Amino acid sequence: MSIICAFFGHRTIPDDLEPRLRETIRQAIEDYGITEFWNGGYGGFDRLAEHVVASLKPEYPHIKNRLVCAYKPQYAPRPTFDSCFYPDHLDNYPDRWHIPCRNKWMAEQCDLMITYVEHADSKIYEPLDHITGKKPILNLGAYQPKNPK
Repeated sequence: MSIICAFFGHRTIPDDLEPRLRETIRQAIEDYGITEFWNGGYGGFDRLAEHVVASLKPEYPHIKNRLVCAYKPQYAPRPTFDSCFYPDHLDNYPDRWHIPCRNKWMAEQCDLMITYVEHADSKIYEPLDHITGKKPILNLGAYQPKNPK
């Protein structure tokens, strides 16, 4: 059975984030037993997480790097991913809701979240607020999620 970590973060990230993210991913593998990483594949944080997980595979060959598509895949994922999948329930929503609905679903399904959320000026904070108090969140940014309801 896989133990899943999902990534959420801003499109724009600082240049010096990679070493902190690498250490946090190692912590997820070693301390939380993560075996599968889910990534939405958009923006700077997702791309950095995608490449860091791929670079750690020689050290941790049991881990999987998976792309979770917001729209039905029309082509193979980038070679840094082991596989991709599309949550079929997204067919029930208009296209403009696919990304936020996919993100909420990923947050609900994962066992741990690694995030880079600095502020609430974009919708990327919503999965954090939705899951706060329900599972571990390792946020590399300054945003403090709202208290659970």
